[in-house]
Amino acid sequence: MARSIRPVLFGGGALVILYLGQLALAADRRFDAALLLGGGVALFLLALGRSRYFPETAFVLPRLPWGGWRHPATLGGLALLAAALALGGWAAREFYASEPTTSLAWLLHLASVALALAAAPLFDRALRTVDPGTAAPPDAAGGAPRLARRTVIGWLAIILAVAAIFRLYQFDSLPRGVWYDEAESGLQALRILAPGDYWPIFDGATAGAAHFLYLVAGSFELFGVSVQSIRTVNVFFGLAMVLAGYLVGRELFGDVVGLVVAGFFAVSSWAVTFSRFGMYASNTTPLFALLTIGFLLRGWRRESMTDLALAGLWGGVGLCFYTSFRLFVPVVGLFALYALIWQRWRHRRWPSARFWYGALLGVFVALLMVAPLVVFAYKQPDIFWARIENTSLFTDRTLAEAWPLLQENIRKHFLMFNWRGDPNGRHNLPGAPMLDSITAALFIAGVAYSLRRILEPRYLLLLVWVLISLLGGIFSLDFEAPQALRANGAMAPVYLLAVIPLALLLRAWALTGGRYYPHLLYAPVGLLLAGVALLNWQTYFDRQANDFAVWNAYSTPETLAAEALADLDPNVDAYVTSYFHGHPTMRFLTNDMRYGRIETTDQLPLILDPNRSALFILNADGRAFYEEARRMYPQAALTEVTPPVPGPPVLYTIQLSPENIASVQGLDGRYFANADWSGAAASRPAARLRLDLGAAAARAFLRRVERHPARRRLWPARFLLGGARPCRTLHR
Repeated sequence: MARSIRPVLFGGGALVILYLGQLALAADRRFDAALLLGGGVALFLLALGRSRYFPETAFVLPRLPWGGWRHPATLGGLALLAAALALGGWAAREFYASEPTTSLAWLLHLASVALALAAAPLFDRALRTVDPGTAAPPDAAGGAPRLARRTVIGWLAIILAVAAIFRLYQFDSLPRGVWYDEAESGLQALRILAPGDYWPIFDGATAGAAHFLYLVAGSFELFGVSVQSIRTVNVFFGLAMVLAGYLVGRELFGDVVGLVVAGFFAVSSWAVTFSRFGMYASNTTPLFALLTIGFLLRGWRRESMTDLALAGLWGGVGLCFYTSFRLFVPVVGLFALYALIWQRWRHRRWPSARFWYGALLGVFVALLMVAPLVVFAYKQPDIFWARIENTSLFTDRTLAEAWPLLQENIRKHFLMFNWRGDPNGRHNLPGAPMLDSITAALFIAGVAYSLRRILEPRYLLLLVWVLISLLGGIFSLDFEAPQALRANGAMAPVYLLAVIPLALLLRAWALTGGRYYPHLLYAPVGLLLAGVALLNWQTYFDRQANDFAVWNAYSTPETLAAEALADLDPNVDAYVTSYFHGHPTMRFLTNDMRYGRIETTDQLPLILDPNRSALFILNADGRAFYEEARRMYPQAALTEVTPPVPGPPVLYTIQLSPENIASVQGLDGRYFANADWSGAAASRPAARLRLDLGAAAARAFLRRVERHPARRRLWPARFLLGGARPCRTLHR
């Protein structure tokens, strides 16, 4: 290997050029961006693309002997697997027969998975202990010293603390509202906690497996019923993602790079946004994908059946959450197949029997884990596949109609990391790139280098992982594109690609100037991560927090309406617009409080109890009703609710006292001097009229009432004038 520091200097300069190109792209100076990005990529590949700074031995499997089928530990493991299979079959039968009203099936299911996992260490015990010197992570083979375990734990603790600050700062106020799906999850979790035997596999209301609901129910038990308790589950997932990122980064590029990966996940505004958002779909796919691939790589390196069983466990768990994880299954399959072929081609050997047994064990654990969901999909396919069918780009379209939309979706999703991101305020600062400017520049360099080394398994894995994960957004509704939630599986490989340039610079330095100053580059890398943290902090806590589209995207008007009802005096009759009526956010926050419903087409005055106050809550479309109330009840308490950020009114409230209601009650009588109701008329208000009408006159009056645009509010007249009998007295 070259001993000059020129690769480090030119590589660092190339990253600066790429950063300037990313700034030009963000400013929509496309020509300048193309020149800078193209020049930066060329310089980076010239500086670092020709040298193999990471050895191929990371994917060379050791050949470790099998201890024999008669070994006591092997026999014990086989017995546990047989018991796990029996319990899993029993559980599947119970699920099919009794779901969702049986807890026995869940107990049998969990016991079967636990027994299968317990068998793995027994199998490992029957094998020779792995020599740490022959199964070390990749950094140890390239000349760079490994970090001590105590050092790694210390830095991980610091990174986790930073991640916790990003996820818990202003946790009670950001985001402001309670989104529809969050509220629905809360309602279903309360249903699980309610007396009775309700243990679902799949929840049709949230269109997902019920595993997330059980976690929410547990959070309610620990922290009380609130939206923060729902979001706490995803905060935990977000912190776990930091550790999983370290695991994968370490297995691919070594300890130091693993810590850098963890740092990216700790501060990424994309990851932070989903970690503070209480949906089962938000960050579960990247978390469980990282855990699956991390333990797969670790098991691959050490030929550990325990690690491979854990890879199967996390793969099965991932399938029990968001549907985008299903796209990760072919990623794992293609990677494993290619890596095996690559090893056979480059090193002329296949893995030992131990690896194949471990792979089978991992698949077995994954199947046990996902078995309840398979049972439900077989039993009720319409409910299981409904969400995918409703959001598919191809639903109700021919291939010819969908093709141009598909092409546009592909373009948008390929550009969402660096140019135009998700327009949905719940997922992103609308339209902003999904990556900050520093990470975006690193990502371009990482993709370029991976394409240069695409035949090596680790780089092919990351590229295929991104491409297949994007399909979740590409094949979904075109007007939502790019969709960062349905394509959330791409989050993990995107940040792994972004650390490749830093990994190359650190390794190049370790092989040149690092012989004398081994830690000199750690300070610049630390400053770069600090810059990334600052940019992402500003994005989430400043730009997103003060953007109306973001503020309004979390069912915030419904949340404000529910809060207005929560402490309502029992002597006040509440009415909400039909847009709010029955909304899960209203139901969750008001504990299914009863209130009346009004339509946007209703007109005042309505028939109200003059002895009670009334509160009307209208959404932004109720402006006309609100203005009519202002004219009719000038003394009433009327309020326009505006957001704390620049934006239009989102809510209107009308508070009527009994005096306000009584002030317009009565009839505005118009008196005509003839039976044809024509000519000049005298008018005066009256609370009570005495009319002497004959049968013919009564029928004529009734016909006029029926033709009146406001006939719904004149129901007393229809009631009192019903039939052919004359009506002598009309009350209102």
